[in-house]
Amino acid sequence: MLGKRSCPVLRMGSKNLARSFVGLGLGLSIGVMSATAANAQIVPDNRNIFDSDDQRRGSVFDSDVPRGETVRSRARPELDALGVRGGGFLVFPSLTGGLSYNDNIFATDGNETDDFIFQLRPELDVRSDWNNHEVALSVGGDVGFFADNTDENFEDVRASASGRLDIKRSTIARGNIGFAREHEERSDPDDVGGTEPTIFRSYDAGASVRHQFNRVSVSGGGAVRYLDYDDTPTSTVDINNDDRDRLVVSPSVRVGYEIIPSYEAFVRVDGEFTRYETGRDDAGFKRDSEGFDIVGGAAVDLTGLLFGDFFVGYRQRHFDDSRFDTLRGPVVGSKLTWIPTGLTTVTLDINSEIVESTQSGSSGYQSTAGTVGVDHELLRNLILGGEASIRYDDYEGISREETNYGFGVSADYLWNRYLTLGAAYNFRYRESDAANQDLIRNIVSVFLKAQL
Repeated sequence: MLGKRSCPVLRMGSKNLARSFVGLGLGLSIGVMSATAANAQIVPDNRNIFDSDDQRRGSVFDSDVPRGETVRSRARPELDALGVRGGGFLVFPSLTGGLSYNDNIFATDGNETDDFIFQLRPELDVRSDWNNHEVALSVGGDVGFFADNTDENFEDVRASASGRLDIKRSTIARGNIGFAREHEERSDPDDVGGTEPTIFRSYDAGASVRHQFNRVSVSGGGAVRYLDYDDTPTSTVDINNDDRDRLVVSPSVRVGYEIIPSYEAFVRVDGEFTRYETGRDDAGFKRDSEGFDIVGGAAVDLTGLLFGDFFVGYRQRHFDDSRFDTLRGPVVGSKLTWIPTGLTTVTLDINSEIVESTQSGSSGYQSTAGTVGVDHELLRNLILGGEASIRYDDYEGISREETNYGFGVSADYLWNRYLTLGAAYNFRYRESDAANQDLIRNIVSVFLKAQL
């Protein structure tokens, strides 16, 4: 079991530690940007460095297992955005306007309220076009206007920078920093039911290094996130959310062995240390925690037609408050992609995780989810999509179990390289044994995206 003092660096204090990690991520990004640049083909992968195919939550490792060409990732030279060149960089601006109808905007069990929502999503992505190293910058916003329930209007913004430093052929370092101002969804279990959505800010930073020793790869790094919640307005007094502010530090180590080309076995150890700004929340609970995952799995590619990652292992999470039980048990995860034909892609995603909660009496819940998705290229410029999902949530400390069912279909019409027209329908059903927590919601939306 990891004790509260098992990670001395946490004694620095949440805010000082956050600043240290942000400085580390920023320093690595600046180091990459100062490296010698030469023109070359653009690197299209602009994922966050903590995205990984062998771990659903944040990871510090990218997978090098070759991947086949999917319907969504396929290059379409006559339809793909060209971008605007600026020296050794390519700039991709876009603006999306959408209109949706939601028949249950407050995610209530009965007495539903429906509304139309108009959204604007400006985005600007900048990517390096170099032989070595890589830098990516991204800024964007999501502004929503409700036709009748204007108190639900929101203005979300985000900004991030990431970099890759090619130290040598066998050694790669990555870093990232990010900021986001978002609103809490009404369907979120921690939504407190204020007259307006709860606003929160997230600050992220991280760094990792990967080295290849012949068939053996070793990766190590860490991620840090600081969450800062505004108070929630109500018709009487504001709800204090200072006791939700917290720092989460996630170190990780991964060792992989390539059995044969495109078949890699790996072992990964992840830690997670959570420290809240207040010693106790408003209900008197100490929510600080520490835990770890130990998993083993494989990343495989069967001729590019069936590829993916899967793993199993053990998880444990200890909470400082003695009223919260230690959570322990198996952990499983998988992401598989099957390409039955060149026009169709099928994906299977299985994930299990512990989700923090600030509900009174509960430390969080163990969530297990599975999703099946299908993309089909009906025409060269018309892509159809479908998805079905199920998620089971088991809360710790309170009597609450929920099963969420989801279904959605979509169509994207690539008008030309500058315009895309799309439509989607999404259904969600939540079955809960807690009072007044069932949910049925339908959302229909259309959008038009302009890009250069």
